[in-house]
Amino acid sequence: MSLLIERFINELMTSNCYLVVDEVAKHCLCIDPASEKSFSEIEYIENHGLKLDYIILTHEHTDHTWGVNALKDKYPNAKIVCSDLCEKYAKKASRVYFLFYYDKSDYKYVIYPADVIIHNDDEILNWMGYSLQFHITPGHSYGSMCLNIGNLIFTGDTIMPFAPYFNGRDSSESDWKCSVKKVLLTSNTDCIIQPGHGDALTLKEWKDKYYNNGNISDKN
Repeated sequence: MSLLIERFINELMTSNCYLVVDEVAKHCLCIDPASEKSFSEIEYIENHGLKLDYIILTHEHTDHTWGVNALKDKYPNAKIVCSDLCEKYAKKASRVYFLFYYDKSDYKYVIYPADVIIHNDDEILNWMGYSLQFHITPGHSYGSMCLNIGNLIFTGDTIMPFAPYFNGRDSSESDWKCSVKKVLLTSNTDCIIQPGHGDALTLKEWKDKYYNNGNISDKN
């Protein structure tokens, strides 16, 4: 695989945004843009002469979606991709984030409708000769999903180098356990996790540190 992965730190809660770049074809896709104007991502795309094909959301939380509209405005042919429940719940303005992080109490933000909606596990999009394979993984949020591209797996907040987080509103620990087991069954342990927060690590590293040796195990 000759893809280049560029990580950007989003403005809200220092979440991760990724540009996945085919350097030969000069095409890219963006995962979880959440800086209001997406300045860094747009600058990178423009400076490297890239075409943005997809804007992919791992889930509906604002710290993973705030930059979608800026990218879509700049690149109207780029297609927004998310799960069906992400599409449903992302339509609601997420005021809670902005009450803490944005100096405008009446500020509202609702992302544009999705162009491609993922309904089922193992749905695939073909992009530049690569298979983008999706897995519906509720738990951290209703609309969470993971994305496999070859040996890479973009997990959003489903799998991170931290203990799992459940906000009590749209999350379920039991759903999360089922989702994680599904990822473990369908992915090689040497897959590289590109998480929604924190640094990359292999699936085996995460499993050894946070799964089998933590509060969760294969027997739960």
